[in-house]
Amino acid sequence: MTQQTLRTERDAAGAYEILAAATSEPEVLVVLTDEELIALAGTEATELAGTPFLDTAGLERDPAAAVALRSLVARGLVVLEEDGRENEGEDLGDGSPARRTAQLDRTLAGLLTLRSSPLALANLTRRVADQTTSLMVYLFPQSGVLEEFITADGFHHFSVPARQAVPGRLARYADAAEVAGAADGGSIEGTVAGIESSTDPLAARLQDTRALTVLTTAHEDVTTQVSIMATSDGVLVMDTPQDEAEQTLVREIGAGTLLELLDGALPRPDAL
Repeated sequence: MTQQTLRTERDAAGAYEILAAATSEPEVLVVLTDEELIALAGTEATELAGTPFLDTAGLERDPAAAVALRSLVARGLVVLEEDGRENEGEDLGDGSPARRTAQLDRTLAGLLTLRSSPLALANLTRRVADQTTSLMVYLFPQSGVLEEFITADGFHHFSVPARQAVPGRLARYADAAEVAGAADGGSIEGTVAGIESSTDPLAARLQDTRALTVLTTAHEDVTTQVSIMATSDGVLVMDTPQDEAEQTLVREIGAGTLLELLDGALPRPDAL
């Protein structure tokens, strides 16, 4: 039932309503499973966030999405009948009256509109032992933010934090155990292989990494990536090299610098 090429006045209104409800400590707005997200938005909509449950469960995606769609219909989140629908308004693409084979719940319609049209985005992927989770941050004009947290078992939790709260939320994600110190520490420079084989104490601490978070940001045509390693007693950061021969810098940072790094990695509100 994917209709991602169609955007209506109702979709836009739902998106504005979601962003207008942003708070510093938001509650979860919606939770969708991998298969529900595919049913609503198509397989291509999960390429960045991933589908961890479907990837490991061995289920075929189309049948799984069809079952998920039946559940969404049963819960009234997708309406197939014409009766009882809200007016979709105009098609924002050509101004003609919008027509759909199915209508989504207003919040879902706004959510999917936002998710598919950010001005910029950030993706944090965190690995702890053998478990991987992800956090997507979608950025919009006038400091609008949509956050999507993807659990290891394929649940996508959406919330709407205020822009000024985002760096702190990212810091708590990357340094969940709050091991970052009060001040910055030392640094070591070299290739990744050279650093790993070094006798420098900081290099040895890399082997104590308890949580590895890779932050990737994209805005216009610029993409940046940094690795954040939370050890048992501190936080190390490293610009991710493009190849094995490239020099990189590993440094220990304190809690304040971690906040500054994460804030600086995101487009500034006045640039949006």
